[in-house]
Amino acid sequence: MNLPDGYCLQNGKYCLTRVIGQGGFGITYLGEWNTEVKGELGAVETTVPICIKEYFFKDYCFRDETTFEVKVHSGTGKILFDKFKERQIEEAKILSEVHHPYIVNVLEVFEENNTAYIAMEHISGCSLKSMLSEQTVLPESKVLKYVAQIGKALEFVHQKNILHLDIKPNNILIDKNDNARLIDFGVSKRYDLEEQEACTTTLTLSKGFASIEQYDDEGTVNFSPCPDVYSLGATMYNLLTGVIPVESILRATKPLVHPSELNKRISPKTEAVVLKAMQVNPKDRYQSIKEMMDALDIPPSIESKENISFPKKKEHEAKQSVDENENTQLITTSLKTGSTDNEETVFIPSKTKSFKQRRTKSKRRILLPLLIFAFAGVGWAVSYLFSWSDKSTTFINNKLVADASIQQGEPIIPVDLQPQTEAPLTEPSPSEVTNEIHKEERTEKKEGNETAPAKKEEKSEKTTTSKESDKKASEEASKAKKAEEETERMNANYAALLASGKTKMNQGQYIEAKADFTKAKEIKVTEDVVRLSLACEEKIEEKNIAARIALYESGMTFGNYTIVRKKQNGRYGAIDAKGIERIQCVYLSVGRSESGRAFEREDHLYDIYNSNGVLVGRGLTTY
Repeated sequence: MNLPDGYCLQNGKYCLTRVIGQGGFGITYLGEWNTEVKGELGAVETTVPICIKEYFFKDYCFRDETTFEVKVHSGTGKILFDKFKERQIEEAKILSEVHHPYIVNVLEVFEENNTAYIAMEHISGCSLKSMLSEQTVLPESKVLKYVAQIGKALEFVHQKNILHLDIKPNNILIDKNDNARLIDFGVSKRYDLEEQEACTTTLTLSKGFASIEQYDDEGTVNFSPCPDVYSLGATMYNLLTGVIPVESILRATKPLVHPSELNKRISPKTEAVVLKAMQVNPKDRYQSIKEMMDALDIPPSIESKENISFPKKKEHEAKQSVDENENTQLITTSLKTGSTDNEETVFIPSKTKSFKQRRTKSKRRILLPLLIFAFAGVGWAVSYLFSWSDKSTTFINNKLVADASIQQGEPIIPVDLQPQTEAPLTEPSPSEVTNEIHKEERTEKKEGNETAPAKKEEKSEKTTTSKESDKKASEEASKAKKAEEETERMNANYAALLASGKTKMNQGQYIEAKADFTKAKEIKVTEDVVRLSLACEEKIEEKNIAARIALYESGMTFGNYTIVRKKQNGRYGAIDAKGIERIQCVYLSVGRSESGRAFEREDHLYDIYNSNGVLVGRGLTTY
């Protein structure tokens, strides 16, 4: 059950408007922060839109319809509820230390209605998951932009020894300015100076986005950016293909389909980065977010480039648009009907340069036809002169012949029409034919002798190439054989370690079995070895709990704890379900009191504890 619209928290400081999200561990409300802005004219009341996240473990909780308090169904549920509520508060503390342009800002964390609330800034926009559901896949340029921004946010939190551990499209919001914002640090871990985790509880894993080491408690004991690198790579995979990748724990039996097989438009460089970031073995991934970002082909001005829009082309006209920020003039020239010029779009830095370029083009268009006309005129003139000279010569020759013919009484025939006499054709003699044949044979023989060394050299080159090819093929075959032998050896070692571990598990030697499974995981990570390793850890923890509880004599239950008498010193205290002392066993006796239990000290005064193990009275004379 959600809080009603209009419900106020913190004595009217925050008012809820409506529910905008709900999950297994909480409810997110849109609300208003009633505050004052102080200035020269005094304090002015105003409202600021915010988001408020309420911790509500729906599997174990219910809400009182009268008081709206959150209550728990059972004692076991209360243990889990309190543990996870601490994680909710821890998330707020982590976020309060992190202020970054691409991370949502936390305003306040407080407790009310028997649960915890986080007030944070409201991001007007939508999640990448919602965007993906509408578009199926996102353009690569968009993905690179958002990933670059989230990468900067992760670099920042990693510098503070914080891991997010739940990066996925649903935890990335896109604001009204089209910028990505990272949210939900509920599963995150903070590490101390020695890079040991300061908090150890992992609440949930997002299937398809969680790395293999997140399935193993020991996988995230020490600080390493590799889990976040994997999740960011998986997020890119999802955004570029529209498909949630195979769970990392199942990758040994179900190989990951390459992104380009699902979306042909993905560039090879981006695909290579995604595949390396999503390597199952952490050692094979990028070792930092910066290294991953450096490998991506992200243009420095990708945000400004995506906002460029070009005017539409229209026939018989040209449009101009000036970008004031870049001081660039965009000129689009269109074709006229029958024109032979090509359409072009030109970027020119200033108006002056634009005018000069157009003026130069106009001059060229005028000069070019003039030059062509001039050359044509010169060519015609030369041709005319030569033809006139030929005609003159013919006329003079004809005149001379005519004059001679008149004197001799012969008919007049122009020179250019008189028949020309040709030399008579004679057949070659047999000796000439024979000599010609012998000459051709000698020439062919000479050419053959010159070609022979070339053929020998070509044959030698082919032989050398063939030998090199055979040698290369032999080397590759040898390498392939060695690789196959190495794979067989590794598989044999893996199988032996797995069999040895199973045998030791059956014998109850869980620590030794886990050591075998750990060695097997170094060879290859499979679902079987991870499952068996986790089973060993559970058995080891069960044995440790039993060993701890065996140190005490159990008494009555006390809230979530058990009153016990320690065998070693005979003193009383209380332990939890895991055998850990919550009330130190240093007391002489224990009795009931109105507030809980009274424990008698060495000085015969009493310390009073409530059912949560909290000391509510110290050194009392009576109870």
